[in-house]
Formats: sequence, C-alpha cells, structure tokens
Amino acid sequence: MPPSDSLPVPQEPPPALAGVTGILAAVAVLILLSMIFSASESAFLSINKLRIRFLRTKKDKRAINVGKLLDRKERLLNTVLVANNIVNIVISALLTSVALQLFGPAGVGIATVFATVVLLIFGEITPKTVGSRHPEPVAFLFAHIVSFFMKLLSPLVFVFTRISRGTARLFGVKLETQTVSFTEEEIKNFIDVGEEEGVLAEGEKKMLHRVFRFTDLAAKDIMIPRTKILAIPVSAEYDTILELSQRSRLSRFPVYGDDMDDIVGILYVKDMLFYNGNPDEFSVRDIMRPPLFIVGSKKMSSVQQMLRENNQSLAVVIDEYSGTDGILSTEDIAREIFGTLSDEYFTPLPPPATKINERESVVDGTVRLSAIAEKFGISLHSDFYDTIAGYVSEKLDKIPVPGDCITEGGYTFTVCDADDLHVRSIHIRKDGDE
Repeated sequence: MPPSDSLPVPQEPPPALAGVTGILAAVAVLILLSMIFSASESAFLSINKLRIRFLRTKKDKRAINVGKLLDRKERLLNTVLVANNIVNIVISALLTSVALQLFGPAGVGIATVFATVVLLIFGEITPKTVGSRHPEPVAFLFAHIVSFFMKLLSPLVFVFTRISRGTARLFGVKLETQTVSFTEEEIKNFIDVGEEEGVLAEGEKKMLHRVFRFTDLAAKDIMIPRTKILAIPVSAEYDTILELSQRSRLSRFPVYGDDMDDIVGILYVKDMLFYNGNPDEFSVRDIMRPPLFIVGSKKMSSVQQMLRENNQSLAVVIDEYSGTDGILSTEDIAREIFGTLSDEYFTPLPPPATKINERESVVDGTVRLSAIAEKFGISLHSDFYDTIAGYVSEKLDKIPVPGDCITEGGYTFTVCDADDLHVRSIHIRKDGDE
C-alpha cells in the first residue's frame, strides 16, 4: 500500500512546549510555598502568646509545636524570610525563562510585570492578610512545614543571621536582648484579651483590674472612717476590754489618751493572755504597741511598704491637722484587691440602693460614691469625701437636715434621715417626665 494510505502517527509536542509546561508546574508549587511562608510569618507575629502558653499547659500538641517555634523567634522569622526570598527569586527566574521562550527578548518585560503581580497578590497581600486575621489556625496548620524548613535551611540561615548582625553592629545598632516593658494600658488590654480568649476567668480579670486600681488609691479611699472606729481609753480595765472584744468580735483596738485625736497605741487582745490569772495587774499602757501613723493622701503602694517594714497590721490615718481620720488594716487592703472578705473591722456594707420603683431608690449615707456611680451611671466627684452623705454635705455647704436636697447628673438627692452628726439615708430620684 502507498504510504499515504497508512494510519496517522500521533505527533509529540515540541520539546520547548513540554519544557514550558514543566516550568509552569514548578512555578505553581513555588507560589504555594511562597503563600505558606508569607501566611506563616504574619500568623506567628500576630498570634496570641497568652493563649498559646495556656494551651501548652493543657498539653495541646499543636500549641506545643507552635510554642517551640516561638521560643526561637529570631531563627523562625529569619528562616521564613530567607525561604520566602529564595522562592520568590526562583519564581521570577523561571517566569523570565518561560517568557523568553514564548516571546523572545520582549519576554523580559512581560515576565517582570507578570511575576510582580502574581507575587504581590498570591505571595504577599492575600496570605499575609489571612495570616494576620486568622493567626492561630494558620500557625497550627503550617507549624510542621516551617519546622522542616528551619532544619533544612539552618546552615544558610545561620550565615545570613551572622552577616545581618555584623552589618547592624557596623552601623552602631545594639542587638543585645533588652527587657520588654509595657504600659499600664497595654497590660490592661492583655488582661481583657486573656478573658475574651478564655485564658482568664471573669473573676480573675476583675481581680487583676482591681490591682491596677489599687495602686492609684490613697489611704483615705479605703480606710475605716473615724465614726466607725471602736477604740478604748488607756485606762480601760481587763474585764471591760474582754467584754468589748467578745461583743464586737474585734481583736485589735486603737488606744486613746484624752480623746480620739490622741491615739497613743494599739492593743492586741492576744497580748492580754499573760494576765488571764492576774487581771488586777493588767495595764493597757504596759502591753499596747506603738501606733503607726500615716497621712490620708499616702498612696497604697507606700502604705503596704510601711506596714511591712514596721511589722504592723493596723495603721492610724491622720488628717492635715494631725487629728484621727480613720484606721487602715491589712484586711482592708486585701478586700480592695480580692473583694469582700470576712474580717473584724469590716461589717458588710449596705446594699448600694434599696429600690422603691423604677425611678426612686433609698441609699445608706455611708455608701461610697464609686458604688453610686456604678449603680446609677452618674459620676460624682469630691476632693474631700468618698461617701454620698459627705458629698451631699459638701454641696449644701452645711450639716444636712431631713428635706435638704441637691440635683446632680439628672438625679435629685434628698436627705431622708439625719441628726446633728450623721446623714443616715438619702432618697435618690431620677429627674424627668413621669
């Protein structure tokens, strides 16, 4: 049969075209690696370190792997940067090679534009956006891959790290490890994030915030006021003190001389045990301890230090005229941080408000302004008083009597019960239309 009658033989693609296909397949794999490195870099920089630490304590294997990488943060970032740059350079070179085969000399410009667009979109912007917005799942997903390349590129990364450090020193940049410091607001934000991420319980968050609030407080802000102090005269007898201690459930008493402005010591009931069988020989002056005096404006951080240095658990707070303003105990300090505790000098505070209806409430005169602000959402500030009774007295500029009232923040405060010395209760009514 003539050759024209034979079956057609399939033609293989030209060698050049087959080479282009292989190169493009390699480029696709390299772009995928570039995406992994870029996403990993962004994820490891954005990941919540507190949550990773918490998950590591729970033996979460993924968190353990990520934590190990974060423990070597410099090496981690250098590996990702070196690997990503190598991949991007190879991608550019391969695309240029393909473009030259397909378009000749004009392919250089085409490859440059195409490589730039591809690497920006698929190798930088998109993966870094995903990594920063979803750092935890991205870090968990690629931790093993990054760990593999850390081992593979270790010699190369070591060389580049040494060169970069030497260059930095050449320009006078110090690379020694420095103590990382945070502002108070940053730490508060960490606490809030920790609670949102489930690392901290709500109660733990509140306690930590109380610690920061505590450092801003002065002694007068948390002291037991003078009107609530139960003190004894220096001439008090043994049986009288024991009876008072049993009735009041107190184990410490300020001791005064002529009056309450003349505090001469602190009596600890336990020190009276020595006289249990000889009450006639007992004398308050013999066993009372020297008092520790502090001014009401002293910050609580300093007060704590003074109590510790003087081995005291009770201090007398004095005003600007050296008169007794109140007392402050270690229990008061603990209560301010940990919340309400059961202690001898602290009787449960009255509720912030006894509700009458949706617009009216009655509060005890000793309720603090901070409690009023929290309950009613109004800010009442006084430079001299921290209770609602003191605030009303300051605004009236006199000793209040029943029926006296003031208006502040959309509320009317009316004195309900008072005598010549104390405002016992105040009626609070929200102003506005009925």
